Amino acid sequence: MSEVLYNPIFKWQVLLVIALALVGVVAWSFAKGLQSKARIALTGGLRLLVLVAFVVILLQPQRKHDDVQILKPQLAVLVDTSESMSDPVDEKQERRAGRVAEWMKSPALQKARHDFDVRLFTFDREILEQPKTTEMKFTGAITNLGSALSQVQERFRGQPLSGILLLSDGLDTTGAAKSAQLSVPVFTFELEKPFTPKVRPKRVSIASADYPPRMFVGVDGEVRIGIQCSGMSGKTIGVEIWREGKKTGETTVAFNEDEQTRQATFPISNAKAGSVSYDIRVPDEAADKDAKAYPFVINVLEPGNRVLYVQNTLGFDFKFLRKAIVTDRNLLLSSFVRWGDGRIVALDSRGMAQAKLDFNEKALANQAVMILGDLPPELLSPESTKGIRDFVDKGGGLVLLGGANALGSAAFGKSLLGEVAPIKTPAEYREGNFKVEITETGLHHPVFGPLFAQVKDFPSLLTVNISESTSPTAEVLMEMIVDGKHHPLVVANRFGGGRVVVIATDTIWRWRLAAKGWSADRSPYDTFWSQLMDWLIPKEQNKQNSNAIELFTERSNYLLGEKPELRAVVRLQDAKSKPPASLPVEVRSPDDKVFNYTMRAATLQTQGGKSVPGYRVEVDPNVAGVFKAQAKLTAGATPLEGETRFVVVKPVTELTGKPIDRELLKKIAETNRGKFYELEKWNDWPKDLHVEETHFSRVVLTDLWNNPALLLFLMAMLCVEWIARKRWNLP
Repeated sequence: MSEVLYNPIFKWQVLLVIALALVGVVAWSFAKGLQSKARIALTGGLRLLVLVAFVVILLQPQRKHDDVQILKPQLAVLVDTSESMSDPVDEKQERRAGRVAEWMKSPALQKARHDFDVRLFTFDREILEQPKTTEMKFTGAITNLGSALSQVQERFRGQPLSGILLLSDGLDTTGAAKSAQLSVPVFTFELEKPFTPKVRPKRVSIASADYPPRMFVGVDGEVRIGIQCSGMSGKTIGVEIWREGKKTGETTVAFNEDEQTRQATFPISNAKAGSVSYDIRVPDEAADKDAKAYPFVINVLEPGNRVLYVQNTLGFDFKFLRKAIVTDRNLLLSSFVRWGDGRIVALDSRGMAQAKLDFNEKALANQAVMILGDLPPELLSPESTKGIRDFVDKGGGLVLLGGANALGSAAFGKSLLGEVAPIKTPAEYREGNFKVEITETGLHHPVFGPLFAQVKDFPSLLTVNISESTSPTAEVLMEMIVDGKHHPLVVANRFGGGRVVVIATDTIWRWRLAAKGWSADRSPYDTFWSQLMDWLIPKEQNKQNSNAIELFTERSNYLLGEKPELRAVVRLQDAKSKPPASLPVEVRSPDDKVFNYTMRAATLQTQGGKSVPGYRVEVDPNVAGVFKAQAKLTAGATPLEGETRFVVVKPVTELTGKPIDRELLKKIAETNRGKFYELEKWNDWPKDLHVEETHFSRVVLTDLWNNPALLLFLMAMLCVEWIARKRWNLP
């Protein structure tokens, strides 16, 4: 569709008057100055053309038309690059990886590259987009098929994705692919013909190990081991757990299928702090090398860093607060929540369990910090509130979260908790949108500190408890602005030998959003809680006030091929003592070889985002097993020593000899409006891919007056007319 639009500089009537006036002047000049009709005709014609061009410029015409572009539909090719794709399961057939190379050269795909925007992705644990000419390596240890399909669809959200072409053996190691449902068709392809698998020898291996990476002294834990077998139907085998070279427990697992995975569970507990080495051993002839001795390390911490969190209802703050504390490797969280039916239940990583919650002196003896989330006063007996007050008085930390039921209740102020709270209660509970600001005191307090100094604008809060006054010795670290007035939001105070902090809101979870000026990796919310716990819990090294070397790794377990980074912090009692420029460390491998490294000075980041001076070095493990690292230093006349352990394990092999999971590939295709293609029909998929042509239309305005050709024409007519007049000796 095309049409011409006009945007005249003057009104039409004015333009008509100007044009008629110019024509009249030209006619009068011809009548008075020229007698030759030929000269009048030529000069008049030239001037008329100039007039027409001039009028066109004054009218400023534009051509309006639709610019229609055809967008190429997109097509995703998803290739499984896990190790099982190179498994030589049948000597008579090409390996699956070779089939993928053949498929990539197929005529159907070559033609599709002209008709579609073809994007190539590879996956094992996660997906990666690849250039079209990439050389694929089939070395992945995990096939996360269901997640890969979902991730590809998410990548193309809002874009014209026509379908996904999946090249995989279907040997999914997560089990999630069976329920994968997408909004685009998925086409799957046969990468090998059915064959009779070889008789597999009897084999027992460890498929998974679920254990706590850290525990606290005296706290019970659990280790869950997945035992996988082949050819062991009707057999029962023993499984043992060893601690520091001594057997501490055993159990049995029975198999009733030829290929099956069973779980063995062991309770564990530790009486001393430190890095503790464990082994899972399967004393059976069919056990592979790893199953005969599967090592792992658990870091056992002192019981002083235990946090008790009790919340009135489930909500965002409960979810995010638990996550912020659990990710701190030095804290052990016990969390409880009041369920809809009034029950108090315990929640951990394994789910929900009925629990009896006591606040007496004995029950709170092992806790370092207690967090109370808007508990109604009637839920706490006088004995309970006395137990909480005494807990703080004897050195414990207490955090009181805002809400309508606790700080907003008159009964709370009359209880012993009202005596402990550093703000005056009841504090009116109000909903709205409230800005917050860190006070000058807060900027110099360990709870906020330098990390928050550059924060210009925190996400606003949706609820607050408005208190008009605080205890005389309290410190207001952050304020909220309500009706133009400043009120205390985060308030800290000492009570007896302990510390109390009030957070007068139940929407502090909004700090997980970005804050202007924030530069740390973790969110302001996570950093706040980590630094708050750090302030409330006295560190063991501060209690002991002694020299020490803290040697540690980021985590306790690594895969062979990864390079763990050893880190160290040297603590010297004498402030005048200078730490060394470097720190020697000795790493002893599982095969009893010793490797010497030199740790260089570096700035380390704590969980709370604080920067501390320390040392680091990257080590390169050469075998699987438990590695022991030891650093030594002499401070004055005092020898110091630090030690840690970490485990290096081999990735679980995907070379299992299994044929492709044909049924899963068919189910994925059928569930998602696609089709499974046998080898002979690889090139048929374009016929089944129904794509609607996508058009992108936009209105385009093209200036007809602002055109170099029109300007040249105008200049040319004027020049020709001027030359003619000169030749005729006319003015």
